[in-house]
Amino acid sequence: MTEESEVQDGILPLEIHELLDRYELLYPDVTELSDLRRVIVDQDLSSVFRISDENDELRKAVIEENLHSIFRVLESKSYYEVDDLYKYMEDVRKAVVNKNLRSLFKLLNAEDLRKICLDKNYWKLWPLLDQYTNTRFTEAFKNFYINNTVIDTDCFSRGQIQSKQWLVEELAKVGKPLGTVFLCAGWYATLATMMFENQELIIGKIRSFDINPDVVDIAKTFNKPWLMQDWRFQASQADIHDIDYYAHAYQVHRADGTAVDLVDEPNTIINTSCEHIENFSDWYDKIPEGKLVVLQSNNFVDISEHVNVVKSISAFKKSAPMENLLYEGTLKLPKYKRFMLIGYK
Repeated sequence: MTEESEVQDGILPLEIHELLDRYELLYPDVTELSDLRRVIVDQDLSSVFRISDENDELRKAVIEENLHSIFRVLESKSYYEVDDLYKYMEDVRKAVVNKNLRSLFKLLNAEDLRKICLDKNYWKLWPLLDQYTNTRFTEAFKNFYINNTVIDTDCFSRGQIQSKQWLVEELAKVGKPLGTVFLCAGWYATLATMMFENQELIIGKIRSFDINPDVVDIAKTFNKPWLMQDWRFQASQADIHDIDYYAHAYQVHRADGTAVDLVDEPNTIINTSCEHIENFSDWYDKIPEGKLVVLQSNNFVDISEHVNVVKSISAFKKSAPMENLLYEGTLKLPKYKRFMLIGYK
């Protein structure tokens, strides 16, 4: 059995249109991603030609039904160039008259697109995403697909991605070396992935802490390249109220399950889930003066776990006073506003 056939029945962590939409958010300048989504989701013919090795005469024949182009397409192949000239001519007829995608993919020699679009073989999706982008997210989602790993797909929602992109972009503008980063309530640590992949951020290492032990392995999957770089990334289960923000002693586990004791002193402390933190002021008081702090909260009251929402950026500033505030801002999202503060406590 081939590797491909073994994973044919894998389950995509997100619906295909959602995954491709998120990639478009991450890479807005890569137009091929939009065309790839339109081919797979909408079976858009114009996008098929743009994403394939474009054959202009075939495009005019199929899209414009240009009679001259139809003849030029038919005349472009001789008996010696195709295994069966009749089948070739029949595929041209089906593509032009019936807009038959299977025939069109054959004419364009776009077998991978055919397998994704018509056969729902998503094993072929990953190399295409790698072709147009360079992100660890592709390998992580492929891993989840192969292993049928269940994840909370909200980690890759539009709001989550936009909020984290905003943080990465504004933190890069601040231009400060981050040193050792403590990612508090880090969940799957997708923010760490985005930070590591940003070429402008100067990062020593990132440590992600979350109270839920079930998220640790998924966080490590998202950040495996940096986990393998002498543990530039690590994730551990911890209640962020119990962390020592001067020098924290904690335990992680190797792949074979053996425990390792670590001690890290954070230079930068990031919490993008302040709305979830009970007794927020008690937690914030534990952070030493002089630390670079990045905080996000929101005004979304419709979720019961949001126990610490704030109504405005001014209210957020009062709850988390900083000696040297470098950035404050509000991101308007469809259902709520997200607030962010960056500065030295």
